Order: sequence, then C-alpha cells, then structure tokens
Amino acid sequence: MENINLNNDILKFEANGKEDVILTSKEITEYNNNIKKKTDALYELNLESILPKQLIVLIESYALPSLPKYNDAKKEISNAKITEILNNRNLASINKEVKVLKGLTINRTNLRSFPTDISFYDNESSSFDRLQETALSLSTPVLVLHESKDQKYYFVMSIDYYGWVKKENVTVVSDEVFNQFLNPSTFIVITSSLVDTNNLKLDMGTKLPLVEEKENEYKVLTPMAKEILVKKSDASLGYLPYTSKNVLLQAFKYEGTTYSWGGKDEGVDCSSFIQNVYKTFGFVFPRNTASQRNSVGEVINLKGLTTQEKLKTIKEHSLSLLYQVGHVMLYLGQKNNKHYVIDAAGNKNILKVAVEELSEKNYLNNIEKLVLVK
Repeated sequence: MENINLNNDILKFEANGKEDVILTSKEITEYNNNIKKKTDALYELNLESILPKQLIVLIESYALPSLPKYNDAKKEISNAKITEILNNRNLASINKEVKVLKGLTINRTNLRSFPTDISFYDNESSSFDRLQETALSLSTPVLVLHESKDQKYYFVMSIDYYGWVKKENVTVVSDEVFNQFLNPSTFIVITSSLVDTNNLKLDMGTKLPLVEEKENEYKVLTPMAKEILVKKSDASLGYLPYTSKNVLLQAFKYEGTTYSWGGKDEGVDCSSFIQNVYKTFGFVFPRNTASQRNSVGEVINLKGLTTQEKLKTIKEHSLSLLYQVGHVMLYLGQKNNKHYVIDAAGNKNILKVAVEELSEKNYLNNIEKLVLVK
C-alpha cells in the first residue's frame, strides 16, 4: 500500500479549500434534526427514569466477543475471569424502576462494553481491544443509569453511545449544571487534535462554557466547577464556519495521530476522526461507521459499479465521505492524476491518520457509499 506524506500541505488541494459557507449554524441545527430521524444511534438525554426491563436490555445488548481472548499480558483470559466480569454487571439488583442521574465526564474517559479494564485482544499480537467502544471527551453530558457490583463503574448513556465508564471519571450534577454543558449559551470548541492542559485532555470538538475572553486565551468552565485557560490557537469561540477550507484544515490537524480502536490511549479510529472534525462545525454524527453511512448526508450508492465508474462519481465530489464496510475516509481530491483520501488507517502498515492514494490496490474496490454533507 502506498502511503503519501503531504506534510500538512493542504495547498495541494487548494481547489477544495474554498471559504464559502456551505451551511450556516441554523442550517446545521436543522441538518442534525434530519440525521436524528435517520438513525437510532443518537439519544435524547431527557430520561427521568428507566424500567428494569429496558435497562437490562441495554446492558445485555453487548455480548462478550468470541473466545479465546488475551489480556494486556498476552495471557489467555480464564473462564473464571469471564464469569467475574459478567457478574460485575450487577443485573440481579435491577428489580425496580431506576431514577436516572445526570452526570458529566471530568476527563477523557474510555467507554467499555463491560465493567472491566481488562483488555480483550484476539491474539497475542493484536492491539485492538474488543471491549473498547469509544472515548468520551471531557465535559460529555451522560445519563447515569446503573452501578457495577464492585461500585467502580457506571453504566451511562451519552448522546451517541451507552456503556460502562469508571465511576471516578464522572461527576453527578444538578439539572442546571447538566444543561449548562449540554447547551451552553456561550462556549468555545477545541479545534486542535488533542489539547493537554491542567492535566486534562481535550479532544477536537470538545465544547466548554466560556467564562471570559482574554487577549490570547479563553477562560472556560470545566465540570468540576474549575476554571482553566485554553489558548486561542487551540480553540474557536463558538463553532467554526462550515467551509471546505476549514474541513481541510481540521482534518489535516490529525495527520500523524496514532490509530486506536475505539479511541483508546488518546488516539482516534476512522469514525471518531470524522466525527470529531465535523463536531467543530456543530454537526452531531453517530459514532460508528455503520450508522454514519446511512444518516449523515446525501448518500450516493457506489456498490456494484466498476472502479472507473466509482472514480468518475467520486472525483465530482471533493471532500465527500467514502464508506466501505467498517471504514470511512475523507476524499481530498486529485493531484497529478491521482486521487487521495485522508483517514485513520487501522491496517498494520500505517496505524495512524494519514493521506493515502485511492486506487484499485487501496480501498477503491471496497467502497460502497459516497456521502455528501451539505
């Protein structure tokens, strides 16, 4: 596979880098409403309580991956450990209607399909932890639905996922504080790929209420009622204008970032890369490719076309999203009669966000859908 290093030179795709606003903030709000109508993978965080049967169905929607699996020490996970993990879900305690609590994540937080930090790798050489679902950014509003038997994990629901997070990474808050972070009136959005400040990790797309604008910094509020400073070079006051130039700028900020299944260990995977880029403009996308590919925009079906027919369609739509089963990439356009994409590549040759050539040898044959976000 040919990996193209363009050294962040987005001018190579200058034809795509237009500054015309594609959609206004008001239009993006309506756009998000249409996305929600097309998918069941986005959730309204307005539950006050949940019935036992409904909660158990959510928890049991996760099945343990097929065995054998291996932990971080590359040792096979025992049946006794499997039983312990299953029992830690604490299902027997769910026997009456549960009052839902409101919470906020207090740092970048792994969300797991089961209440354990034990990794489940397919084999001794794999780096994909099959229990890792996603990473929740700092200040993510969540509904707290249940607690594990060992009292170390909460089962939570965010706007785009549900699963288990460490209890120590969530603070339970009042409705007023919850809404302050869910729908802040004045806020900043992190526009760098990952900001490390005050021992806090801020992903691209993280939204924080504004306290005060300074000359070179923003003073913002965190979920622990602590005020911190964020450099203006790392953030935007409100959402960025949705232009093709800004899409390029945001995507290339991730170039070289480590690929990480489910966003573990401060990396991104293919769909979180796309999701975070579009968060900076105010879009609310489902988390996973299977849901994104059918809901986030105008879908052009490429399945069954020849490679030449696919290329003919693709080259007419620069900065479109290209989906194959289990993977998404951003189409950048042409340079010297070659087509290029940028993606969080999860193959062993790359394992990072990289610019790659789109060809019959790489991705093209397996692309099934082109999605236009406009």
